Amino acid sequence: MGLRRLFYKREIPGPSYELSGVNIPNPIGLKYGGDPYGYQFHKFKNCMYGFLSVGPVLPTVGDLKILIENLSTHKNDAAINVILSHGTASRGEDSITEDYNFGLSMLYDFADMFTVDTTATYADSSKPLQDMTLLQEVLNDMLQLRLCYEDYKPIIVKVRPQIPENILDVLLDYMRMSGIDAICVGEGENSIATVKSIFVKTQGRLPIIGCVPVLKKEECRAMKNAGADLIAGGTSFFHRGPASTRRIIKYLKKSK
Repeated sequence: MGLRRLFYKREIPGPSYELSGVNIPNPIGLKYGGDPYGYQFHKFKNCMYGFLSVGPVLPTVGDLKILIENLSTHKNDAAINVILSHGTASRGEDSITEDYNFGLSMLYDFADMFTVDTTATYADSSKPLQDMTLLQEVLNDMLQLRLCYEDYKPIIVKVRPQIPENILDVLLDYMRMSGIDAICVGEGENSIATVKSIFVKTQGRLPIIGCVPVLKKEECRAMKNAGADLIAGGTSFFHRGPASTRRIIKYLKKSK
């Protein structure tokens, strides 16, 4: 037990990053995938990630209760990012907006930040939040709901790296005016170029989260150099051990 504790128990390395008042111990985070209810959080307790993402979680009482229970028992210095979703049967503007509000209100006290994923595909293969009018309605209602809480929690919008330039411009203008806290660029072809484009368009004033398939040193450096403030990726724990996050951060510091 002593050796195991020595091997796994590590302090999260810096440098820390502050996103709208939320302290993130370091810029390297774990993206979600295959665990919408937080069952696996304990496995990454001492892997030194700066933030952990979970979801997308469906806005049903049963699903949300499971996630709340796991978040309540989760002890970790890493910030928790919840990816919100809407129900597979919700297709009208009002019902989709209500789903996001319900998820946000239920989980507000149990997470540090929330992401609306416009890249998510649902059972009928639609991606309704790529409709800018609907997306703005959803976000407007969430921003209004956030005003009801004493603690400020960042709201993030995730986009696909292939987002058309004209749509990106409209979205960035909206984010500047509305108070959305950050933009997340999904992994895939053109992700580096899209991060760089957003950085230039916003003059580095809008926090950017860049996604990579797996957390590796070279990919993280490329994303950081493109302008990403935070980097989210698949776990490298099973390939490189629990200290892989520390090695990535040291590499990023040396390669500045």
